Amino acid sequence: MSAISASPVEPAILPFGSLEWFKRALAPTPARARRTAIMVAAAVLCVIISMTLQVPELSVTAYMPFFISKESKFLTTVTGVIGLIGLTIGIGASLLLYKFTYGHPELRIPGMAIALFLGMYVSRIFVLGPLGFLIGFVVAVSQSVGEAVPSPELLVRGLLWLWVAIAYGVGLTVVLNLLFLPDAPGPPAHRPKPKSFFVPDAFTNPAHVHFALKVTFAAMFCYIFYMAIDWSGIHTALITCTFIALESTGATLHKGVLRIGGCVIGGALALFTIVFLMPHMETIASLVVVVACASAIAGWVATGSELISYGGLQIAFAFFYSLFQGYAPDTDLDNVRNRVVGILLGLIVTGLVFQYIWPERTIDRLRAALRAALQQLARLVEIPGPQTSIAAAKSEAHALIGATSKSFDHTRRYVELTQFEFNESPDRDRTSLRDLESTLSRAEEVFVAATSLANDQAWNEWQQLPAAAKTAESELRSVAAKRVERAETSDVAKDTDADLSMAFDAWNEAVRQLRPENRRTELVSQIAAEVQHLE
Repeated sequence: MSAISASPVEPAILPFGSLEWFKRALAPTPARARRTAIMVAAAVLCVIISMTLQVPELSVTAYMPFFISKESKFLTTVTGVIGLIGLTIGIGASLLLYKFTYGHPELRIPGMAIALFLGMYVSRIFVLGPLGFLIGFVVAVSQSVGEAVPSPELLVRGLLWLWVAIAYGVGLTVVLNLLFLPDAPGPPAHRPKPKSFFVPDAFTNPAHVHFALKVTFAAMFCYIFYMAIDWSGIHTALITCTFIALESTGATLHKGVLRIGGCVIGGALALFTIVFLMPHMETIASLVVVVACASAIAGWVATGSELISYGGLQIAFAFFYSLFQGYAPDTDLDNVRNRVVGILLGLIVTGLVFQYIWPERTIDRLRAALRAALQQLARLVEIPGPQTSIAAAKSEAHALIGATSKSFDHTRRYVELTQFEFNESPDRDRTSLRDLESTLSRAEEVFVAATSLANDQAWNEWQQLPAAAKTAESELRSVAAKRVERAETSDVAKDTDADLSMAFDAWNEAVRQLRPENRRTELVSQIAAEVQHLE
């Protein structure tokens, strides 16, 4: 595991690193190539089927392979099932709501706001948060287009056809992933079942309500704005407000930047196709080639790390949305312009709202994630104890290694996202970030050594230690664990240094007679040395 550099992070509009960083982020792997090929095949099949059978909403259908496909069969299937359930409930609820709101904007607009608020709130407090989000989003968006449909009959037909277009795209994507995506290596992980349908702080944390209110305000502001100026073509502003909203301001702005970047690339591909390629395309075969090429670009980005994957989804959506406005070739460039303007409007409004109204700052989440990682690491360092059986120690250590590794991954992600919030942050936050990065770097070095102590060789060497050496090592690791746990809070008192020094001297004395090539002795010494630098 490589340690994170403790160099200061500079703010930037696109703080994703250098050209070398992009080369690493877009580097080819067999798994990436296979997942991209599945997305391309699914998108091409969706286009052929929809064009042949004249299924409406072709752009939405072609986008489904990118939205649904995940890194494993299980996740793809679960996402598809949850998506269909949420879509069905959302469309049913919207049709029911139209009985009261169609032709009555004084009821429809409050209905949209209530649906958005409930969807965003449930997405934060419910264990299956995406289901609540999807239901609220479908209801709000379907209500927003109601006035553009001339009759209730056409509105119902349009919503039901939308269900068909999405459902068969989702089903086709799931089937292709089940057929061609290889099984995940190793035995499946047994995740503990949640004890409740709600997160632990569902009804005590006001941040959940604040989040739902912020998203609702931003989305409804954009809706009322573009309806007031009679420019419904920029309705992507409302969609942007709901889709980029995440747990912190930095994460939200990061997703917004990916959205606009992907939109520009996808829109440029569509513009190039419409202007230069469309006049020479006479058969569906030529259209399939264009769709496959654009899908390959979008799929390659979408199968990257979390820092860039959402950009791939936006490349696909912008391309399909701009290119497919019917079953005949489309040469209208207004769609490309309107989509970009709408996304920019949504990004600006959401960014301002999340920056100044009840801001949830990423650096606070970074501190919480680092604190959790240090607590888990402290427990790992203490294993095993003199009275603990090897079987129990192994089981606990392996579980902690996985949990601690995930906590470090979350912490590293927050380090990246803090860059989006520092345009106006005080200098003390920059200093704090450097300190947190330094602590994280040291903690990862301790984690590497602690993980090595949990291999078979280290366990055997532990069993062969004399009783006095076991006791001395256990006491040293216990003192080191206390220092690890207190590192993030800077609560490292001088007496802790004295305790660590005394425990280290006692351990040295106990292991003096051991053979010098003992690997366990080297690792414990390394942990003690690294822990001394944790502040």
